[in-house]
Amino acid sequence: MDVILRDKEEIDSLIHLQLDDLNETIRKYRALAANSNTGAWEYFPGSGFMDCNSVYFSMLGRDIDDYSSLNENNLCEKWLELLHPDDYKTAELRFRDYIANPVGMYESYFRMKHANGTWLWICSRAGFLKDNDDKNNNSLIGTHFDVTIQKQAEEDTQRERILLRTLIDNLPDTIYVKDANGRKIIANKCDVQTISENSGTVINSESDVIGKTDLELFPNEIGLRGYQNDMEIIRTGKAIYNREEEFFDKHGKRHWLSTTKIPVYDEDGRIDRILGIGHNITERRRKDEALHNLNKELNIRTAELSEQAEELRALNEQLIKQKEQELEKAIAQGKFEIASEVLHDIGNALVGFGSYLTRINRVTEASSLESVKNLNLFLKSQQSLISNAIGKDKANALVVISEGILKTQTSNQKEVSASVSELLNIVSHIQEILNIQRQFVRGHEGMHERKPVNIAQIIEDCRSMLFASIDKKGVKLNINIKPGKYVIKGDHTKLMQVILNILKNSLEALDFELEEKNIAILLESTDKFIDLKITDNGHGFDKETSINLFERGFTTKKSGTGLGLYNCKSIIESHSGSLEISSDGPGKGAATFIKFVL
Repeated sequence: MDVILRDKEEIDSLIHLQLDDLNETIRKYRALAANSNTGAWEYFPGSGFMDCNSVYFSMLGRDIDDYSSLNENNLCEKWLELLHPDDYKTAELRFRDYIANPVGMYESYFRMKHANGTWLWICSRAGFLKDNDDKNNNSLIGTHFDVTIQKQAEEDTQRERILLRTLIDNLPDTIYVKDANGRKIIANKCDVQTISENSGTVINSESDVIGKTDLELFPNEIGLRGYQNDMEIIRTGKAIYNREEEFFDKHGKRHWLSTTKIPVYDEDGRIDRILGIGHNITERRRKDEALHNLNKELNIRTAELSEQAEELRALNEQLIKQKEQELEKAIAQGKFEIASEVLHDIGNALVGFGSYLTRINRVTEASSLESVKNLNLFLKSQQSLISNAIGKDKANALVVISEGILKTQTSNQKEVSASVSELLNIVSHIQEILNIQRQFVRGHEGMHERKPVNIAQIIEDCRSMLFASIDKKGVKLNINIKPGKYVIKGDHTKLMQVILNILKNSLEALDFELEEKNIAILLESTDKFIDLKITDNGHGFDKETSINLFERGFTTKKSGTGLGLYNCKSIIESHSGSLEISSDGPGKGAATFIKFVL
């Protein structure tokens, strides 16, 4: 009996020691949980009872004493009622599912309401503890951690990722990332579109290119070139900056891309990524080519203008020399007939000379100096934007090139304009000399017999000589020669000079901005008279101008001599005719009336 009592005392002592150890362990765990701000809880599915430590509530700004620890089925009070409405259904379902099938570790994330009205993100982890006595006291033991800061950081990171992805997907440049084997990891929308247009393969989305190298995406020289560049960067670590690469799309159309590829290093200093950016410079390259072609064309035209200027100078010298020789010969021999023929020849030469001047004016008008000026101004005004797109050095080079072209073209145009002005002065001088000589010869006209001339034929000859100018300027010439007799005795050359002069005046008076530019010639005859009427829808003139039209030296032209209409009137009157010009006012055209006596 004594032995049994001693054994019982030893057993009781041992039990007390174990209980003390257990209580100490529990105390340490509770201290650990409290100091680590870890909420602890235990839930008993059989009774629906949930037991929580003080930290469980304090992390929510609440007091454990406000919640009963005796009521059964208190899960709702201690947990469900504190859940965020958006998380309630998912969190409860996950909790119930785990209780029904407690395999592995329970883990769930949800928001719980703090006493101040804010919401905290909680990470709940637990494990299933089975009752060894089979008394249906199985429980779920778990912890709560406040992960609000981590969750907010994750949400901020996710938002930043979405913003960054939205940005790169909406940029007009190709942006992509490749792994160390040259396989695509990221490809923005522009990159996907570029691959689809140039690979000959149908590419619908980013997923169609992820995991593929350039060799797989471009089964041609483009793919080989891109893959070799990638491997060279991985091997050497040397980046590629603004390399201009040529592509041909599936339609055979040529494109250019300015490519930059940069190696990305991991924490161990190894290259594990390649970041690539491609800027489409097709439009810029085409403009460069257009500018080059324009410069080439300008040089050709400049050379042509220089050659024509030399031809004009030579022609001028030849005309002056011929005039001097012929006039000296006529004066020396006292043969006015020869002098008249010389003046005729010089007049014809001046017509050819005028054709050359017309050709120069046409070429000058076709000059693209204004376009070059506008291009230069555009490049200067947009220099900062162009610098951002293609680089400051290239932008500066474009401006310098355009300024050089503008300077060269301006110099050439000034030289041609100076030559034309000089020749116009010479023509004016020659015309004055011719008029003087004509006046001198006119006093001896009685000595010469006039020959029959056909006014209708003279009109046709004038039309032929002016056809190129009329056609070029889009003028509608209407000639109406009614049946009749149009032969008189007279000087064919002088009469032709009169009609040419009047037709040229009509051409110069037309406003070439008008849709319809008209000149009409009406020729009719009676038994006694021949009537010629020439009308146009040009600028016209006022009454004061009409009074002075036939005054010697009066002109309305910047480069006129005031001798044209004066001489015309003299020639017509010497043929026993009359010349009148009238207008209804500025902007209402003009009409010229010539009458010959049969």
